[in-house]
Amino acid sequence: MKVVKAEEGETVERSAAAIFEGGEVYGRALTGDASSDLGVSVVQFAPGALAGWHQHTSDQILYVVGGIGKVGNREGDHVITAGDCVVVPAGEEHWHGAHDTGSPMAHLSIMKAGSETTVLDG
Repeated sequence: MKVVKAEEGETVERSAAAIFEGGEVYGRALTGDASSDLGVSVVQFAPGALAGWHQHTSDQILYVVGGIGKVGNREGDHVITAGDCVVVPAGEEHWHGAHDTGSPMAHLSIMKAGSETTVLDG
């Protein structure tokens, strides 16, 4: 067992990454190398910021821990708030973030370790 204390780890600004647009985005890996099966991180989106169109090689679970956000796929989008859980199947084209809600949003992202992300054109 490994306990990762709140003061461990580093929150890193990720706004410049190709996947993000519209504002500041910060991320913190929670599991690091403690799990060989899962990767868990918390991602914080400033109002207007989002992860643009992308897909993953594994399922992705998004659990909203604060604020108001949006998530969408090619069929439409949904407003999400604290306590909501989104299950994105592997290979599904999607986006998520604070987008146009006027609120910041933070979520946990849970994926299979080693999952690859492909950034797509809108």
